[in-house]
Amino acid sequence: MSRIHFVVKESAKVRYQAQAEREKKSLGQWLREAADEKLEAARPRLFTVEELKAFAAKCDARHPPGAKEPDWPEIKKMLVETRFPDPGV
Repeated sequence: MSRIHFVVKESAKVRYQAQAEREKKSLGQWLREAADEKLEAARPRLFTVEELKAFAAKCDARHPPGAKEPDWPEIKKMLVETRFPDPGV
């Protein structure tokens, strides 16, 4: 096991300790869990196969069966029009 030392203001230490006590944890345990939660929140979220299938089904449901996507020239025209709207309108 490794140790990590870091400097905090006394007021921060008191707040951390008080919260750890409210949660019935040692200060070390509370700090480790806080660091783990921060790390987990920063991790890119990967989707499960079930979530990806549900997403694909939701996308498919937005379009009628047999509907075809617009051709690339139509898509480019739409992108240009939405990015640079006609100033005369």
